Amino acid sequence: MQTILIVDDDPAIIVAWKRILRLENFEVASAGDAEAGLAAANVLHPGLIVTDWHMPGMDGIEFCRQLKRNPKLAKIPIILASAGEEPALSEALWDAFWQKPVSADVMLMTVERLAPKRR
Repeated sequence: MQTILIVDDDPAIIVAWKRILRLENFEVASAGDAEAGLAAANVLHPGLIVTDWHMPGMDGIEFCRQLKRNPKLAKIPIILASAGEEPALSEALWDAFWQKPVSADVMLMTVERLAPKRR
């Protein structure tokens, strides 16, 4: 099964989202900032990455740019999450957007669409 990588600086979000995804039998890894997220993505080659937009240091948008510039990571689907509105950019850097707080139903529907579990 492919791993889902959650990159967020809020430990409570990581715990909650991991719990929901693991209850649905997804493998989940996490990183507390974008730099650690890049390192984890290079090692894990996850099937899906969920990242927060607003993080200290490198933000989620720059994190998405870095992923897309890496040929080994460029095709991984990305979900960008934020308590604010979805950013308007001319370049497609993510595949879906979650407005925080995101419901478990929306979360699981989006994850299943972008990284379906193999049965």
